[in-house]
Amino acid sequence: MQRWLYLCLALSSLLFAGEPPIRKVRYEFSAEPIDVVIPCAPKDAKMLPLCINGIRTYGKNIRRVIVVSSRPLTDQAEWFDEAKYPFSKNSLAKEIFHGDRKATKKFLKQKNCRIGWIFQQFLKLYAPLVIPGISSNVLVLDADVIFVRPVEFVNAQGGPLFNVANEYYPPYFEHMAKVLPGLVRVHPEHSGVAHHMLFQRPILEDFFHLISEKHQLPAWKALCRSVDRALVRGCTLSEYEMYFNFALLRTDQATIRPLTFLDVWPLKNIEKYQARGYAYITSHNYDCGR
Repeated sequence: MQRWLYLCLALSSLLFAGEPPIRKVRYEFSAEPIDVVIPCAPKDAKMLPLCINGIRTYGKNIRRVIVVSSRPLTDQAEWFDEAKYPFSKNSLAKEIFHGDRKATKKFLKQKNCRIGWIFQQFLKLYAPLVIPGISSNVLVLDADVIFVRPVEFVNAQGGPLFNVANEYYPPYFEHMAKVLPGLVRVHPEHSGVAHHMLFQRPILEDFFHLISEKHQLPAWKALCRSVDRALVRGCTLSEYEMYFNFALLRTDQATIRPLTFLDVWPLKNIEKYQARGYAYITSHNYDCGR
């Protein structure tokens, strides 16, 4: 009841403001096996063996495992060169600053620049559209995610099974509202930032089409130009929150399926967490004093 009330209030506020709600559609999903994409920076490569082994061992209906990076980091998975994407760190930064070369250069030169973090989000979003021969069902994993128990990612309708967390960061939702009017947080108690997500091509293509139609720009440029430049030195957007909330608003074929997970540092005794019933664990590199 609380969830329904929250959604009604959110939609009512949009209607009052003149913004149309996102109407429901039904997608035609593919029954293809799942291909896994793991964007990874060289500094995170030490986690790759555990990440790859975990998803191969416990992920249901997994086919290919692909690491996206600037150079090959492992022989346990395929490699896809991030340079083959239609954007780069520089071009993303340029769009964020609306073509202002001076501001772009200053941003890229600053200490602890967040462009690498932003770039990884775009690598995830565009993987199902860029990597040749990839499945219509793409499971994106953060490189520090280690599955330790069997997990499914597709529901009986062929749609996504989403895990949830409890993170809440208002700038993510402010960015979403600029990207696509009507894109609101569906559940006040749920975040989509759960370190992995099933991206499906029909949903993603629909999402990008609506963004391009509104902004008259390629979706990646519109996503960048919707970033609040006053916040660009911190956390400004979330690919997981955008896709999670869009899918839930756009179709009834998406399902929330909570999984238990835990962030662990230092990483040891993985079997202990497996025995405790966790589906996966994470071990974030920001805990390593970087």
